[in-house]
Amino acid sequence: MMFVLIGLWTIGTLLIVTDPRRTTTRWIASIAFTGGFGGLSAVLNEEISPYLLSMGWLTPALEEMINYAERVASLICYYGLPYTFIMFTAVYHPDSGGWRWRKGMAWLLLLPALLSFAFDPDVNDPIPYRMVLVWTAPFILAGIGLLVHATWKERNSYLRKLRMLTTIAAAPTMFFALFTLYVLPAVYGNSEWWRYNAWLIGFTLVVIFFSSFRYGFMGLQISIRNQRLDYTLRAITSGTSILNHAIKNDVGKIRLFSEKIKSESEKPDPEQLVHDIDVIMNASQHIYDMIYRIQGQTMDVALKEEAIVLTELIDECLAMLAPSLQNVDLIKQYRCQGAMWGDKVQLVEVFSNVLMNALEAMPQGGELQVRLSETKRNIAIEIKDSGIGMDKTQLRQAFDPFYTTKGGKKMNFGLGLSYCHTIIQKHKGSMTMHSKLGVGTSVFINFPNRKGVSNT
Repeated sequence: MMFVLIGLWTIGTLLIVTDPRRTTTRWIASIAFTGGFGGLSAVLNEEISPYLLSMGWLTPALEEMINYAERVASLICYYGLPYTFIMFTAVYHPDSGGWRWRKGMAWLLLLPALLSFAFDPDVNDPIPYRMVLVWTAPFILAGIGLLVHATWKERNSYLRKLRMLTTIAAAPTMFFALFTLYVLPAVYGNSEWWRYNAWLIGFTLVVIFFSSFRYGFMGLQISIRNQRLDYTLRAITSGTSILNHAIKNDVGKIRLFSEKIKSESEKPDPEQLVHDIDVIMNASQHIYDMIYRIQGQTMDVALKEEAIVLTELIDECLAMLAPSLQNVDLIKQYRCQGAMWGDKVQLVEVFSNVLMNALEAMPQGGELQVRLSETKRNIAIEIKDSGIGMDKTQLRQAFDPFYTTKGGKKMNFGLGLSYCHTIIQKHKGSMTMHSKLGVGTSVFINFPNRKGVSNT
């Protein structure tokens, strides 16, 4: 059971170190720690004690101390595992923020575990199985139900995949543990069924390990690419290249709308003329703001946060790209106001880049979908095009600095997505892409939904 102990406590530690402030992360790390205590109990009983005995070091006092530690570790596992699991699934559910009884939920659900200490177990049993089964079974089954329901209810395809991976990692292991730790001992009186848990825990660790590399798991993202991106941007750029990229984009907008004004000069529409001039003025202001934001020669992008309504910001970006949208079927789905704290200048640059990439991927026209959804903890944006898409090699390198699939364009620096990725990370968010050659590309951007921002 040593690998169970090391594996679970390692995952728990990484989760806490990665994102200690998020409630869901703390609770799922607690599941790993309480499960690890079961492994610790087995290690003390089956490895530490026999080894000390064989070496002649196991004194009566030490033996009593180890036996006491073993019992405590066992109780933490038996009582802590169902409790931490139901608490995690409760706070992980997207609707939990609206539950009125959420504040007292942690104390209320702790009561059955505390009451279990009032009952004496049968001889040779670590816990009173029949009494404990009364509350552990509902806890675990309800937790599995909440995980499945949260996955089914999730509308964002990227977030649904993450929830599905979490369910795959947790639900089978906890369902199996329900029988090996509680049901079978209570029914058949054999408390040794827990030994079979090691195989399923191994499966869980493999799922978490794979998910961490590929998609991220509960905020844990073991990604060499992300580390390389951060160091490369700081080491080989001085801010000039990023600034050039931003200026290139805005100069392009100015040129497009200037040509539009020129072509309509014979029969000008006053309202449309004012709108087009506003776009040009906004683009020139954005150039100034970007110059102000890029500090020094170290690519240290300073954020100037303010309250932002994302629907308005995205619409502003779409308005700037209006001439390129003429042959595109634009579908917008805004399921919330999307209010958040952020740097408007930098986020305009991010969404303009992503939208421009989508439009450039559809030179003959196509369908552009912009979706915005919100939970109590996350704001999710999906920008999907029906363009040429990317193969797996291109997709893996999409966020690398100076990598571009637009080799024929002299003014393309290959810095757009790497810059966007950095800005999103500075906002404590995440940015991922899914793409298939010949089908199109989806860009998913997720921000933490911080409290204190009005959605009006």
